[in-house]
Amino acid sequence: MEDPFYDFSNKEIYTILNPMGEQIFYNALNVVTDRNYTKLAKLRSVHPSWERAWENLEPHVRGGVSPQKEWEGLLREDIRLILFDDIEYPPLLREIPYPPFGIYVRGPLPQKETLTLAVVGTRKATEEGMSLARTFASDLAKTGITIVSGLALGIDAAAHRGALEGDGKTLAVLGGGLDRCYPRINEALAKKILSRGGALISEYPVGSPSFPHRFLERNRIVSGLSRGVLIIEAPAASGALATARFATEQNRDVFVTPGPATHPHFKGSHALIRIGAMLVTEPSQILEAWGLASHEKDALQNLFSLPEEQTIVEAFKKSGRALSVDKIIELTTLNAQTVNRIVTCLLIQGKVKESGEGYTLA
Repeated sequence: MEDPFYDFSNKEIYTILNPMGEQIFYNALNVVTDRNYTKLAKLRSVHPSWERAWENLEPHVRGGVSPQKEWEGLLREDIRLILFDDIEYPPLLREIPYPPFGIYVRGPLPQKETLTLAVVGTRKATEEGMSLARTFASDLAKTGITIVSGLALGIDAAAHRGALEGDGKTLAVLGGGLDRCYPRINEALAKKILSRGGALISEYPVGSPSFPHRFLERNRIVSGLSRGVLIIEAPAASGALATARFATEQNRDVFVTPGPATHPHFKGSHALIRIGAMLVTEPSQILEAWGLASHEKDALQNLFSLPEEQTIVEAFKKSGRALSVDKIIELTTLNAQTVNRIVTCLLIQGKVKESGEGYTLA
């Protein structure tokens, strides 16, 4: 993304303009520039308002676009446009480098005091990774935290579903216009997010396709809307790593769940941990990092324990002796990847210790 110059310093002129007129003309400019951030920034730096910027466009640049007709397209889709200076514009998003000049929204945005956490990861997630995303999102949603993600396949979709399973709210940030759902397979999920009081958000006008580079641009909004970002299963070349980088630039917390040392889905995750991201193995640790841990620590740990973790702990208790990984797999019927990851997490938490004969409860 280029480094454009822009500001909103001419408040006297800006504030006397018709706000609805500003929305109409910004939307038209967004259409004719094909949501080119640098072009929009240059226009805004030269002109005191979006309306004036539109009026000064050459006819051939306008290309026959009608601001009113484009606006009517938004109204038909029940999409709101919230500009940077609007009171409804999310405060966290306003703080980031290169904040969107405007965002398109379907559904209600959360209250300003609501805590938000982004949960992201690979599209080609394992079943265990998606289960972990659902568990974290569900348990944290139960505490009132709103879950933010990108509506992609894999971890994103699992996080949205987890938030809904926890009777919480979730925000989905799209890489294209809100009149179409990408990927189409998640269209039913998008509708459910809206029906349960969540929202769909984009910086792209109606009719904008989801080009690959737009997912990278979208990621800065996912992290920008959030107080922190949780990374689950991030390969070395993962869009989730871009989200983590944006989060760092935006001074957001970055949390990472670990995995098997040799699994390619965790190469990026482990790299983040090495450079200082917070390793977490259960949702309560995020609450603790934010100063929200329950006084009833044992009850909280029980609430947030993964079912598979409890299964393994029960196997230790029933056996009463040291168990090898192979024996744990045999007793629990869990797959090797799940057992390896959970045993690693239990070791990190100090709940299990390793001896020459295998693993035992600490």
